[in-house]
Amino acid sequence: MITNLDWLEKGSVYPPVCENNRIENYKLNEQLFLTKHKEALQEHFHEIARKTRKKNYDVDTVINYQQLLSKKTADFVCGEPPTLETEQDTDKLDKLLEQQNFDTRLYEAFIDVSRYGNAIVKFVGKRLTAVSPQYWFPIVDKSDLKTITQHVIAYPITPDDKGKMTELYVEIHDIGKVEQRTYSFDSDKSEVGTLIEIKVDQTTLKDFAIQVLTNITHSGSVYGIDDYAIINSIVAKIMWRLHCIDNVLDKHSDPSLSGPSSALSYDDKFQRYYLDFGKYFKRDSNEDPDTKYITWDGNLDSAYKEIDTLLTQLYTLSEMGQAFMEGGGGGSADSGTALKLRMVSPRIKAERLKSINTATVKTTISILAHANGIPIDPHNLQITWNDGLPDDEVEETNRLI
Repeated sequence: MITNLDWLEKGSVYPPVCENNRIENYKLNEQLFLTKHKEALQEHFHEIARKTRKKNYDVDTVINYQQLLSKKTADFVCGEPPTLETEQDTDKLDKLLEQQNFDTRLYEAFIDVSRYGNAIVKFVGKRLTAVSPQYWFPIVDKSDLKTITQHVIAYPITPDDKGKMTELYVEIHDIGKVEQRTYSFDSDKSEVGTLIEIKVDQTTLKDFAIQVLTNITHSGSVYGIDDYAIINSIVAKIMWRLHCIDNVLDKHSDPSLSGPSSALSYDDKFQRYYLDFGKYFKRDSNEDPDTKYITWDGNLDSAYKEIDTLLTQLYTLSEMGQAFMEGGGGGSADSGTALKLRMVSPRIKAERLKSINTATVKTTISILAHANGIPIDPHNLQITWNDGLPDDEVEETNRLI
């Protein structure tokens, strides 16, 4: 946790050492989301191979549950955009949000909430944009580590002819003010250099120009907990087991033959025996061996049982359950009520995220409206979240009776 701006002094290391684990975890989760499991989970596979005394740990069978988890989470939270109501001009607000692609930004933000634990949105003039949490460094009150006093956005810029960054761009966000700094930067040493430029912009905002959506947190940190850490080892084991099964099946997919020695012909040129399928192999009695393919039983039942067990734990820990299975039902149609009953766990998770972030979404919308000349009081803004599941006509009719 950072409590001051001393880490921006000349000779300091960027990023701060205390933030390295968080940032490395972001990079890992980004690889997983982008289906780079071979690189991201290499240590997992290497350790499993070492324990099982396998030489090949180059797993090519990739099943991206992590990306699916983030997309499903965002689908349940805001796949169907929330409905807004205000005491002012709701139509004008809806048009503004449509122009700003707010629904898309919100969906992307909840993707980040799932994969990183936090999503960072930033106001630039009259528009809303996103910032990777890798470049976000909250400054907290040293007497209350859950209270953020400043937001810092910092990242290297200006590559030289070798592609190495030579400057560090920094934004320091206070309520109503944004200070922009540019430092020289030694990318080889990851070292902050001298201050080159400083610029201060006064904003008309009554809050930070940085707003943070978050996953669940705990009393010891302001950072949200991502959805990936709890399932990564399970996904790695599932992929490893499928990789082993794949190797076994490939190895034995080329069938072998057995039969009498009379089935073989000798090639004088290459000095080796070969099987001539154009010959007739005579059998004088049932005791004579027949020419036939050798069938092999890999006995993979235990492997498949282990995969089923791991999948059950994956569905439980990810809180997705049947949501991971949708699309594999052979085209069967279910009522809205049946779907909702099957989706209890992911719906509970989505409701939790909505509850945590409703106030922040209200603030974000009101700031965006204010920046574009539409006065919206966040206290008078009502958000109705939708679950994205189809309505059940029978249920709706019974409710109206």
